[in-house]
Amino acid sequence: MIIRIKHYGEVKIGDSKNLLLNLFENRIGIDNICNGKGICGKCKVRFIQGVPAVTSADLRYLSAEELEEGIRLACQVKPQKGMEIDVNLSNSFDRKNTVLRRDAQITLDSGLSGISLTIAQPSLEDERGDWDRIVDEYRKVMPEQGLILPSLGVLERLSGTLRKQDYQVTVVTWQNRVIDVQSGHGTALHGLAIDIGTTSVAVALIDLKTGEVLGSVSAENGQTAFGGDVISRIAYAGEGVENRLQLTEAVRSTINTLIDELVRQHKIDRNSIYKMTIVANTTMSHLFLGLDVSNLAVSPYVSVYNQALEFSAKELGLGSNPEAVVQILPNIGSFVGGDTVGALMGAPEVLAQGNHLLLDLGTNCELVLKTEKMMLACSTAAGPAFEGAGIFHGMRAKPGAIEGIRIHEEGVELRVIGDEEALGICGSGLIDGIAQMRQAGIINRKGAFVDPDHKDGSLADELKSRIRKKEDYWEFVFAFGRQHKKDISLGQRDIEALQLAKGAVCAGIKTLVSLAGISLQDLDSIVMAGTFATYLKKESILSIGLTPHTDPEKIKMAGNAAHLGAIRALLNQGTFAEGAELARRIQHVELGGDKTFTNFFMRSMYLEPTD
Repeated sequence: MIIRIKHYGEVKIGDSKNLLLNLFENRIGIDNICNGKGICGKCKVRFIQGVPAVTSADLRYLSAEELEEGIRLACQVKPQKGMEIDVNLSNSFDRKNTVLRRDAQITLDSGLSGISLTIAQPSLEDERGDWDRIVDEYRKVMPEQGLILPSLGVLERLSGTLRKQDYQVTVVTWQNRVIDVQSGHGTALHGLAIDIGTTSVAVALIDLKTGEVLGSVSAENGQTAFGGDVISRIAYAGEGVENRLQLTEAVRSTINTLIDELVRQHKIDRNSIYKMTIVANTTMSHLFLGLDVSNLAVSPYVSVYNQALEFSAKELGLGSNPEAVVQILPNIGSFVGGDTVGALMGAPEVLAQGNHLLLDLGTNCELVLKTEKMMLACSTAAGPAFEGAGIFHGMRAKPGAIEGIRIHEEGVELRVIGDEEALGICGSGLIDGIAQMRQAGIINRKGAFVDPDHKDGSLADELKSRIRKKEDYWEFVFAFGRQHKKDISLGQRDIEALQLAKGAVCAGIKTLVSLAGISLQDLDSIVMAGTFATYLKKESILSIGLTPHTDPEKIKMAGNAAHLGAIRALLNQGTFAEGAELARRIQHVELGGDKTFTNFFMRSMYLEPTD
């Protein structure tokens, strides 16, 4: 069966699966959190022709205006001949590319070198092989190097390369290996620092001769079509090897698309990309490599590997020089991965003298506590609320997402990404909104709505008018459809989702502090890393108890520290080695079933500053 998809043209699909699964198989990305179970309401598509009947799930998750526009949930649609749909219901946007901090000076020692040589031409008196000539000349210039070995790919191209410019060549080496021989003297040396996140992927292009970051691009991780968090992707991969390979292909395709964009923007030869450094959480790195992730989901949560790894680009199907070196930073534990190691290298203030906490906020929140005596790390399953998922009007941070909220007597002020009409609420807007609702007295410390009819009269009429009683819950309206595309509100279930997420984070912090034998007052800093954290307000963080109460001056924003750490590891092999050593030194703490964590968690659910 053939259907038409706007911007994609005609697409062949099967009629035995729902529309969402068919989009998966055609590698067409679409928001999706629950992996097609019909319980998240995110897989929205608009029907241009062949609009299907409305289902109960559509009625639950879509507004009357959306239904009227022909919007349906893809997981509820049985494909029919003649259908035409649009899957791009909002502009592409990714914050990850906007929060890469300016790097401090770093010593260049990438491990790569390019040596220009003029090779003696063969004759009847000199019948040495082409490779032998290169080795002999190289040893004259670099006598301390010792034995150098070629790859098969280098040998396959060697004869033509030597003769292209009268035996003038540049030999590119990585440690004791020759990974390329280029004709002529002088060649560009480029590297890529790659941050594979659960939601998005960022790639930075670096000149390895100067250390200059030439550019950075990012995009939504292609795996999001198969689930919004690591648990849903582990579940999808567990359904068969073919599914696992789909996830691998999806993220590699995303990376290659970004490489293509950098090559085009900066007009470089992709064959000059000789090295890559990758940071990713444990699940993402496993799926990138095509590894079995089934044991990550069951106790004792064992990974296939933890130590640092190295491959060639051709082994991984990446669009660079095929012999390029790909280094992957080590994992600390089952759900504390190389991105956390990268964040430590990207935010070295955490490693300074004193007691410092690194907090990398996301769907899976990683914590590292450094004291004078030890380093502890853990992860808390904060859930997808910080990404706007699992929230009735939640969405990822892209144009149309409410990212900031201020409530006062005259009404509500919104800050919307792209200055567009509001479409939903992203994670920073969720935290801001709930903090403001608590401050205004709309909800109490337990997160429950205060009945406006029984309020003591202190709540302004404008705010009372925004509190609505639904069949079985209350909600507060931030944006009305008469001003925006639809009514956008937060309900009781949304607040509970945030309480679970923030409770897990706060309890994780308290657990590590307790295990280290220090007090919360002993913390010299709380360093918040990650794209999401960059857009949070300190007053909102503290007022709802996302972190234990502390001096706001102690809270530092580190930007996308994991990506910056990848850049530093790319530029300096000593830094990469330090990351590997850090991973070995850090003690991983498993919070599952830990009574201390459970007790802290129950006491961290309140929306108020917490000690």
